[in-house]
This record gives sequence, structure tokens and C-alpha cells, in this order.
Amino acid sequence: MSFSRILLAAAAVACLAGSASAQTPAENATQSPPPAGGGMGGGGHGMMRGMFTPEERMMLMVDMHKATATMTDDQKQAYRKQQRQQFMAMSDADRAKYKADLDTRWAALPPDQKAAIQQRMQDFMAKRAQGDGGGQ
Repeated sequence: MSFSRILLAAAAVACLAGSASAQTPAENATQSPPPAGGGMGGGGHGMMRGMFTPEERMMLMVDMHKATATMTDDQKQAYRKQQRQQFMAMSDADRAKYKADLDTRWAALPPDQKAAIQQRMQDFMAKRAQGDGGGQ
């Protein structure tokens, strides 16, 4: 599977992870967790942007790519579902810790690696905007 297809799969996982507004972790801590059904109001468009910063999204996609590199398509689908369920089961505090871990790992990457990841994301998004579907 091409890298762009894996990025698309990772984006789908993050989109399906549930909806949350772009609030600070302290504001999110006062709210109840999203519904177990996925909270897909509005068709799921843009939820990943509301939940994660661009850097966090890139780390999620890097993690997904590494975790699913040797899997079949069916295994990848099952893995994405399992990851989504784990994320949905997290408390607000656990989600905040998860996001902080993503931020810390992004900050620890060397600049050349960050630039390469950012370029791949830009290429992926450009293909997707052209209707290519990210290489599917």
C-alpha cells in the first residue's frame, strides 16, 4: 500500500475518532466524553482538525504508517477500528496526555525529518484536493 493511502487511512481513523471542538484541554475536561457511536455529526468532515493540531495529526499518521506497514488491508482496517475504540474510551485527561505525548514526540524530531513529514502531508493533501483520493 502506498504511503499516501496509509496517510488517508490514518486521516480516516482520526476523523472517526470522535468529534471535539477546538478548545483548550481545561475546557474539554469539563465536558462529557463524546458519544460511543462516534459522534459523526456533519458527516465527519473536519473533525480531525478540531481535535488535533497539524503537528499532532502528522505524528498520528506517522504512528499509523509504522504500525500498519506489514499488515494486509483487512488487518489495517481492524487496527484502525481498534485504535478508534481505544481513543473513544479515553477520559478527557487521558486524551490530553495522549495529545501532549504527540506534541512532545513531534518536538523531539530533527528538523529535516519534520520537513520531510510536512512535505509528504502537503503532497497528500494536494492529491486529495485534486480528487485523487490520496493515491487510492
